[in-house]
Amino acid sequence: MMRTFVLLLVVVMSHVKAADRVRWRSSLYPADWTPGHADSEGRFLHDFSHAGYRQGEQPIPDITGPVFDVTVAPWSADASGQQDATVAIQRAIDAAGEAGGGVVFLPAGTYRVAPSEGSRSALRIDRPRVVLRGAGAGRTFLFNDSTSMRSKRVIEISPRHPVSWQAEGKPVRGAKILEDLPLPTRRIPLDYVDDLAVGDLVIVRNDLTPSFINRIGMGGKWTPGQSPNRTLLYCRTIIAIEPETSVVTVDIPLRGFLHVEDNARLLKVSGKMIEEVGLEDFSIGMKQHPGEGVAEEDWNKPGTIGYDANNSAAIFLTHTQNSWVRRVSSYAPTGNDPRVHILSNSIKLHRSRLVTVAGCDFRFPQYRGGGGNGYHFTHNGQDNLIRDCHAEGARHNYDFGTMLASGNVILDSIAKDGRLASDFHMFLSLANLIDNLTCDGDFIEARAFRPWGGNPVHGVTTTQSVFWNTCGLRPSKERAVLVYSHQFGEGYVIGTRGPFAFVDSSDFVEGEGRGDSLIPRSLYLDQLQRRLGPQS
Repeated sequence: MMRTFVLLLVVVMSHVKAADRVRWRSSLYPADWTPGHADSEGRFLHDFSHAGYRQGEQPIPDITGPVFDVTVAPWSADASGQQDATVAIQRAIDAAGEAGGGVVFLPAGTYRVAPSEGSRSALRIDRPRVVLRGAGAGRTFLFNDSTSMRSKRVIEISPRHPVSWQAEGKPVRGAKILEDLPLPTRRIPLDYVDDLAVGDLVIVRNDLTPSFINRIGMGGKWTPGQSPNRTLLYCRTIIAIEPETSVVTVDIPLRGFLHVEDNARLLKVSGKMIEEVGLEDFSIGMKQHPGEGVAEEDWNKPGTIGYDANNSAAIFLTHTQNSWVRRVSSYAPTGNDPRVHILSNSIKLHRSRLVTVAGCDFRFPQYRGGGGNGYHFTHNGQDNLIRDCHAEGARHNYDFGTMLASGNVILDSIAKDGRLASDFHMFLSLANLIDNLTCDGDFIEARAFRPWGGNPVHGVTTTQSVFWNTCGLRPSKERAVLVYSHQFGEGYVIGTRGPFAFVDSSDFVEGEGRGDSLIPRSLYLDQLQRRLGPQS
């Protein structure tokens, strides 16, 4: 009798396991999916395939030259780590920029750098087609030797001349949008197109009006005067103009939420963004601060570690497009605690678009207090791609923030032992994709409302964002779930897997614990292939 029961149990369990392996598709992503597909309740998945360098239409280039070896004359940078190499490396970067581009090469060794007096960065690339390349992570080391890094960066990529996305809350004029655009679209009807041309980089934006505040549930919590970083904005390139109808077509779909009553309009980007810039194949570390003070509010207390580290970053990109950071890792410089690689933040993508960050590994900030500190990978731009990366030991390993952050993708990456969640942090960062993120002592969070941040509060964090095929290895110390998602409006959790695959969500949820059999494995890669064809 017992033997019969055991055999029956084995048969039943084998059927259960076989059922678990049955491949399945999301009801929102059928085999014949095309952009614009929605279910009977109007729920839909955005097209995220445009994220990253050149919208995924071209591979990141392997630039071969000209080569500017920083260790040879006339630069003669010290590669032993004994002498400061900041000026020598910067002169080589400037020479490459003046020559129209090239590879600034750092042979194997250690290069000591630090921001000079009055400078906000140790090294700055401010002209296009310049690549800063080492001999490999673990062979070439950039060592930032300063601990007075408040609001400073080790490497900054930014245009030589000012550029503005017109997102500071100041009045700006532009062509008025004539129809509400609540859903994704590339076609924009305007009141005039006379001063526009194909190829123009433009901003499509609204104002923080009372109607928009109420529309996103922030009535009584935000006011129109609090518009910096709360201006809904899309940076796009015009690819077609219909003069007879005053309609322009842009390269990437707008994500919606644009209404005539919120002064929706289109205007040109002022200035020229920097592009075709790359960082490759080196390790970067920052000298450990010898002082005290790493409490939550020490970022605002002079004389503390938190104050000196506040708002610092290893790598900062602003107003940058069609560029990349790849195979760059953090490390603990000699004399540091092995679990201190950087002072605060690692990579910040600020008001940048179509940037790929690939194969990077960042670990262990010294300061993980408040004030926006201790983040590894931060999305404050749009249509950027972070893939095949490792983030460990941060306050937030991955983070999205501000209304400028939309259309971004995190793919095939790892979040390990974050102090808090990898999260959507503030101000409606709408329509982003987290695709095949593995959480090891970490989790993903999209709160409906965050009450922190002073005046104004962070408030509504995201809407229409997608968590696709998330893998959980073990729970975090903060919350015993893999995905915590309560988005404004609609949000999507599709497929979880691994030993710890639990979901806490009021959003659309499919396939909890069944991600191993979800098809396609990656939403981003499948959408890219559909758009470009098999060659992608």
